[in-house]
Amino acid sequence: MATAHLLRLLSLFTGISVLQQARSWTINVPTTITAVEGSCVVVPCKTQPHSQVTWYRYHSVIYPVVYDGHHPASVEDQFRGRTSVTGEAAEGNCTLVIDKVKSADNNLRVYVWIDPDSKSNQKFYDQTVTIIVERKTPIISIQKKIVDGEIFWVNCSVSYSCPFSPPSLQWPLSPFLKNYTVMAFNEDVKGQWSYTETLHGLATYEMHNSKMWCSAKFRAFNAESQQIPLNILYEPVTVTLILEGKMVMESGSITVECTANSNPQPHAYIWLKRETGQNKEINSPERKMTFNNITRDTSLSCIASNEIGMGKSDWLYLDVKYAPVILPESSCRQREEALECVCQAEASPNASIYLTIDGNYTLLSPFRIVSTNKKDVVSGEIRVQAQSKTNISCMATNLVGSDTKQLSVDLQTSSLSLWWLAVLLPGLVALLVGCVMFIYRQYFTDRPPSGFVCNTGIHFRPQNESDSVQQEQRYSSVQRSQDEDTQSGTNPEVDRLSCVYDNDFVQEMIRPARAQQYKNNATAPRRQGEMQLQAKSLDCSEDTYLNC
Repeated sequence: MATAHLLRLLSLFTGISVLQQARSWTINVPTTITAVEGSCVVVPCKTQPHSQVTWYRYHSVIYPVVYDGHHPASVEDQFRGRTSVTGEAAEGNCTLVIDKVKSADNNLRVYVWIDPDSKSNQKFYDQTVTIIVERKTPIISIQKKIVDGEIFWVNCSVSYSCPFSPPSLQWPLSPFLKNYTVMAFNEDVKGQWSYTETLHGLATYEMHNSKMWCSAKFRAFNAESQQIPLNILYEPVTVTLILEGKMVMESGSITVECTANSNPQPHAYIWLKRETGQNKEINSPERKMTFNNITRDTSLSCIASNEIGMGKSDWLYLDVKYAPVILPESSCRQREEALECVCQAEASPNASIYLTIDGNYTLLSPFRIVSTNKKDVVSGEIRVQAQSKTNISCMATNLVGSDTKQLSVDLQTSSLSLWWLAVLLPGLVALLVGCVMFIYRQYFTDRPPSGFVCNTGIHFRPQNESDSVQQEQRYSSVQRSQDEDTQSGTNPEVDRLSCVYDNDFVQEMIRPARAQQYKNNATAPRRQGEMQLQAKSLDCSEDTYLNC
């Protein structure tokens, strides 16, 4: 009985030992995983808590070691220093990390062995993980509609398989791109990670057609994205007029082309023609225009328009070619015994001037061409000996045509006029000076002072003829005036002449008194004294009788 119980216990312990030796590990690993070249690859692994883990490369005969934390020397050369296991063994984490993935690692099959020192019959090599290696390049995307002067965005994204170390992105920016900002973020996409940077910048028309790209810098190499040209929409700039043909003739026709730097190209044009200060507008969908009957002062401009805006060209001032015209300023004049002639001509291109004297071309020595400050005007000058009759002709020529003008000077008529002018001028000057002096002496210098009585006599007659006792009295100032003239040194004759004008005034003053004397004889004596006083202050040149 006891023996049977012992055997039963022995069989129980034996069964426990067999179970322990036949313990099975549950391992969770993917069958395949994608790795990005230049990055790292993480092979996720989950099992029960354990003390040791080893990873092997699958081989049909041998067991090449990929990772062994207890025996690192046993690791193959191609994996040594590149492999590690992350996580805690006590938590059942057996994840493998392979750093610096190479293209040679493509289709690598690995498997994990849990506690390889324990006695286990589990075939770990039946559960392998295949690593697929890919080379990833950044992907760039740009905003579809970009307008000059507005903010636009550009994205650069790159995939990687190493969550611990994402690659860095670089922008080989155009020198035109200014005031930009960059935003970055990561996301998990189907077991991999994606790193994206977004660039924001101000668009300018100078950036049109410039290439934009980005590059990702991995540990072992750099990868560049596709280059995409920027399509910037902008209004016409640098509008320019191009003249077809080399020469513009007066009254001729020209064809002009209006070119503009714009995106898209202009679809409408406004042509401007300026003549004599007046502007004329012509609407046209064509970028070429023909103008007829061109004048010298014609200038042109154009306005080009597209969906974004419009732009205007500078004025094109036409260099119109025309035949010479001899100006009215062309003339001859005499200086001393020489004749100086000037011929001015306006022309484009500048005219060549020729002068002929009496039908003969001038020698080169006395003839010279001088420039003027007037546009398209040249002047020819010559100095020759004056003769009795000289005819000078001026001719101006250029590529367009010519003009001729006769310049004639009658030397005798001119000399006689100058002789008479030289003779009469001194006499006229002397006559003018004498008149001025005479007037000055009459009105200012020889005028008698106030209270002066000139050389004349004023007679007082009695009003009553019955008064025979009172004889005619005469108040004479002749003797006093002569005495004063002698003392002052003045000429009595001049004083007599200067009194002529004052006698009229005296007579005008006496006339009312003469009328009064018939009205009132009683007051005659009193008025006699007044008239005497008045006559004393007047200047006269003849005898005046006062009836008293």
